Amino acid sequence: MTTRRTFMKATAAATAGWLVSQGGASAQGLEKVSVRFNWSWVGNYAPVVLGWERGYYKDAGLDLTLGQGKGSGATVRQAGSKNDTFVWADTSALLVAAAQGVPIKEVMCVCNSNLGILWIDGRGINIKSARDLIGKKLSATPGDGNTQMWPAVLAANNMKPEDVQMVFLDGTASVAALREGRVDASMGGASDQPVTLRNAGFPAKVITFAEMGVPTLGSGIITHVDNIKERPQTVSKMVAATQRSWQAGLQDPEAAVQALLKVSEVPLNANVLRDGLKVFQSLATNTRPVGYIDPQAMQKTLELLKQYGGVKTDLPATAFYTNEFIKKA
Repeated sequence: MTTRRTFMKATAAATAGWLVSQGGASAQGLEKVSVRFNWSWVGNYAPVVLGWERGYYKDAGLDLTLGQGKGSGATVRQAGSKNDTFVWADTSALLVAAAQGVPIKEVMCVCNSNLGILWIDGRGINIKSARDLIGKKLSATPGDGNTQMWPAVLAANNMKPEDVQMVFLDGTASVAALREGRVDASMGGASDQPVTLRNAGFPAKVITFAEMGVPTLGSGIITHVDNIKERPQTVSKMVAATQRSWQAGLQDPEAAVQALLKVSEVPLNANVLRDGLKVFQSLATNTRPVGYIDPQAMQKTLELLKQYGGVKTDLPATAFYTNEFIKKA
């Protein structure tokens, strides 16, 4: 079982090996920062890892440590508690936590939401709309982006919470329950879990929340508000290096996949990573410059959460994000 301690040791070892391959360069003089992703290694993260491997963060003056997470809901709070300098998580989870007083903001966003519902074809289930879930068992992870937006899906499709039998499990167990047939469908990310299931021989399909009438912003870089106030140069460097990494991943997705394969302490399936990255990149916001947070899209995401997701705040959408660090690459 992978623990935080073993993962951090593996990451440190991978970093050391990479530095040697770059001619014995040292991290001396670089500012130490961390970024925690919202899940275990999936194709979504490959562009960032590619930039890490190629030294884009080092070029920006950062000694970056990579970490894995257990869902966006828990991951954003790592930034709020300053356990990690930055996190890569879903915008919906950011808004939920920030509205509750967690002192975080989003500083760039690269994709629309990949939240969705997964099911396995051939088991008598075919989900063309949310209403096809009525009377079904649906597994979900408490506090993640999917569960935060689920009430909006219900409302958009004239459904009540009791129409669907919810089974709450942690991320890994939730997908395992679907695989083993203990639930009919599972909440997950369109670019990772269904790809993994298909590669394992399960003909998984997915319908996104956007296709069910709830379009929202997806993954982005989030940090503590103190970093924005007290370390603006650090945030600017992180954003610029991530912009560069994202563009490099778009231009050479295979190199990004190979970089992620190298950094993992456990074997990963290259085909799963490739397919996942392809789906994720299809969800790109396509804003310019890369990472620019569209004010209307953020406003819409906040309105949906306030109306259906239980978010209570009188603050404007601009209180939860900033584009001040977005520069042309």
